Amino acid sequence: MFGFFLKKNFCDVWDNLFYLILINVVSVGIIAASYFAVSASVAAGTFLSYPVFVLCCGLLMSVLFAWGANARKIADFNSPKWGIFFAAFKTCFFTGFAFGVLSGALCLVVRVAFSFYLGMYLKDGSLFMVLLAAVLAWFFFIVVMALQWFVPLYFLQEDNTFAKTLKKSFIVYFDNVGFSFLMLLHNLVLLSLTVLTFGLIPGLNGITLSCTNACRLRLYKYDWLEEHKDYLEDREKRTSVPWDELLAEDRDALGPRKLGSFLFPWK
Repeated sequence: MFGFFLKKNFCDVWDNLFYLILINVVSVGIIAASYFAVSASVAAGTFLSYPVFVLCCGLLMSVLFAWGANARKIADFNSPKWGIFFAAFKTCFFTGFAFGVLSGALCLVVRVAFSFYLGMYLKDGSLFMVLLAAVLAWFFFIVVMALQWFVPLYFLQEDNTFAKTLKKSFIVYFDNVGFSFLMLLHNLVLLSLTVLTFGLIPGLNGITLSCTNACRLRLYKYDWLEEHKDYLEDREKRTSVPWDELLAEDRDALGPRKLGSFLFPWK
């Protein structure tokens, strides 16, 4: 299943590269403006920089969140449209902004607390502080893996609220720990490429598309389990999902894509 996801996601990024670069320009602009805003607030006072950083995270995530509507279209083998982006930005701005504020606040809390625990350890040599730092690190690690699914779940499923989507994100994570870890590694690779290309390819919006593609395919598992309820209570049976059968339609829709078709699309 993961191998097909990699192929489909690469094809989707390549086929919509123009759209991704343009929307990534917006994200890069927000990141650059945020950097200068946070730097200016640090000069005015360290504590002032914290709310500025959180607000900047909210603004950035509102753009990534709005792109989630187009990410779903692309994942469903449709074409992205700017009209969809602007409509989603208008209707989902506060949801995306709230998610960004939550993410930014979480990063700040973890950073400050982690620095405090390590500082206390270096000062007093208390192993208890190391234990607290380790627990905090694991907590942050788990939350990051779970929050990968927030934006995709919001757009892939109907009638979602902020709280309901947050709950579903953790449910999907705990039921797919290994897959969530693989996705985190995959997204870190994409983030490295993003840094090398100055935020343009695949960019943060490309990572959003990656998570949407992965989540859309993974949700087939739950559609299948709904039709085979006897598998729900059996942990071993839950892992024997017939992915070849579930992905057959998507494989046909994607078709055979050879390397030459990417480099020479006119042939």
